[in-house]
This record gives sequence, structure tokens and C-alpha cells, in this order.
Amino acid sequence: MMATLGIAVFAGYKIDQWTGWSFPFFLIILSLIALVLILRQIIKDTSRNE
Repeated sequence: MMATLGIAVFAGYKIDQWTGWSFPFFLIILSLIALVLILRQIIKDTSRNE
């Protein structure tokens, strides 16, 4: 899970560097997407489906 978030942050940072934007748009967006996916996986793993 931490690797997923780390990869998203790194990719967002590199894309923002490549685009040259002063606002870290991709860093924020990719981080939020990764957090949503991680939380979805945690909820799926911990919920009881009987």
C-alpha cells in the first residue's frame, strides 16, 4: 500500500516537473487517486461478505 502511494507521488512529481507548472496538479491528483484505491482495498479486505 505504501509502495502504491509512493509511486503515485513520485509519478505526479515527475509529471509536474515535465509540464513545468508551478502548481503541483498531478502530484495532488495522483496522490488522491492512490489514497482512494488504497482505502477501497482496505474496506474490501476488512468487510465481511457472508
